[in-house]
Amino acid sequence: MRTKKLISILVLVLILSFAYFSYKTALSNFTLSDKNNSYLGGIKFHRSAAGLEESFQIAQQENKPVLMYFWAIWCQYCARFQTDTLGNPQVKKILEEDYVLVAMDLDIDRDVAQQYGVSYPPYLVIMDPKGNIKERVPGAVDADYLLPIVTKIRDDVRRK
Repeated sequence: MRTKKLISILVLVLILSFAYFSYKTALSNFTLSDKNNSYLGGIKFHRSAAGLEESFQIAQQENKPVLMYFWAIWCQYCARFQTDTLGNPQVKKILEEDYVLVAMDLDIDRDVAQQYGVSYPPYLVIMDPKGNIKERVPGAVDADYLLPIVTKIRDDVRRK
């Protein structure tokens, strides 16, 4: 009986050790943002107000619209929006290929949020390469709602 107990305890310790190190490794590979970029919904966004000017330069050079995504770490709706909408394969493809993306953290980029009249996340402001606002998308909309918007704006910008 003592041997079975000892083996059970050893197995439990091994399982817990494996789980701990797997969890620690997964967290060490998880990056929400770095110095220049944020990674939201599996998509790379330029980060913060400092990246906004550079984003418009890139947008003008490549003739692409700019999508500014206002989010917050505490926002439960943002998490769902990032997973369900930004993570949608069709939405993700068009945003990554045809847009210049900028993420604004509402807790950090308050001045930019105020400048664009954004007071809650999630919120999208979609602009042409010159910074003219083409569409505002407030709230955690689904992919079926967002896809026609980003497609139309992309096509309109390409025609110019």
